[in-house]
Amino acid sequence: MSKIILCMPDGNLLRSLETWLGESGYETTGFGSTEEAVTEAFARLPRLAVVELRQLDVEGLAATRRIHERFAIPIIVVADTCSQENLSRAAWAGVRALLTKPLRKQDTLAAMKLSIAETLRVQALKDEVRALKESIERRKMVEQAKGMLMERDGLTEAEAFRKIQKLAMDRRMPMRCMAETLLLALNKPQADKSRHPKQLILNER
Repeated sequence: MSKIILCMPDGNLLRSLETWLGESGYETTGFGSTEEAVTEAFARLPRLAVVELRQLDVEGLAATRRIHERFAIPIIVVADTCSQENLSRAAWAGVRALLTKPLRKQDTLAAMKLSIAETLRVQALKDEVRALKESIERRKMVEQAKGMLMERDGLTEAEAFRKIQKLAMDRRMPMRCMAETLLLALNKPQADKSRHPKQLILNER
């Protein structure tokens, strides 16, 4: 269930949105102002904020910007009117959709569903990029450790890889951590290595 923040000075509008969203399976938390929402400590972070602004002026959009920065979520603004100039300002403030009054239930729910879907898509892409970076870093560490073992012990690439793999399994460590440990030990000055107990790791076959 997605949590949605509602910042509505208009109590009637707040109640209408709470009803519409509740019927559609969303969890809502209502506030009378954006300032109240920014200071709230949520046990589970919201997916979206819906903010009522009577005027899309600098002050009002700065308030939506604070919500966007605080929770890193998209914002839907409900306004009396909309202009091209207002749209340009709204994009800067983290606004992803702008609805004008009077609200229609189906249009409102569609805008919220699309905004949440876009947020989830972007988050999935970020997770994919992060996982790819971690994979590249892991491979880089393992390749460096393999190269140093091959040079030091005269091992083939396959033998060096199996050695790192076995050490990682024996110590129940991820291969990246094991490779990093080996690199640190292999790069120590010779005098220091001779009295360091971890040198025993490198002599294991």
